[in-house]
Amino acid sequence: MPGQPLIQNEDDRRADRQPFAAVIQFRSGSRRADVKVTDISALGARIAGVYLVRPDDQIFLKLPMIEPIPARVAWVEEFEFGCEFARPLSAAVLDAIIHTNR
Repeated sequence: MPGQPLIQNEDDRRADRQPFAAVIQFRSGSRRADVKVTDISALGARIAGVYLVRPDDQIFLKLPMIEPIPARVAWVEEFEFGCEFARPLSAAVLDAIIHTNR
């Protein structure tokens, strides 16, 4: 269904997330912050950090090895949120990001 999120919350995902620990740059409008990615999939990621976001906010994430990518906040719980990438990462790009950080 158009407009329906690919990722609703941590129990209702279309792709398995892999553990991932990296501090990345996050941007929402003109505001920037360093946040921690705690897990990642081809469709999205879980982000931890003290930063106020709301579901459906449009953001950008600077993951290792690739240009900043647009994403949408799918869910928020205290100091964590899940985001859905505007375009899924290819398997090769996801693998490179994960293995670069090890």
